[in-house]
Amino acid sequence: MGNHVVTIGGRVTVDTSGDMRRTLINVLRSKPVKVTVDLSRVTYIDASGLATLVEAVRVARKQNTRFTLRGIPGQTRLFEIDGGEAGA
Repeated sequence: MGNHVVTIGGRVTVDTSGDMRRTLINVLRSKPVKVTVDLSRVTYIDASGLATLVEAVRVARKQNTRFTLRGIPGQTRLFEIDGGEAGA
């Protein structure tokens, strides 16, 4: 329950995206009201990292958890899930 902020840092690649996945799934397992993923410390993210974020969004949507990304250079958020609807 409640709100969780998950900070991700460094390079997110096929070699490290599994760690990010485990972290996000563990946080989502408690079915929080809101999860914010802070990407301000990420220096690089590849397709496997993006796929991990998409997977987390799908889990959040199924359980009505608001899922927000922050810290993306040049944007305040990439996507947000709130009550099962996506917005930009």
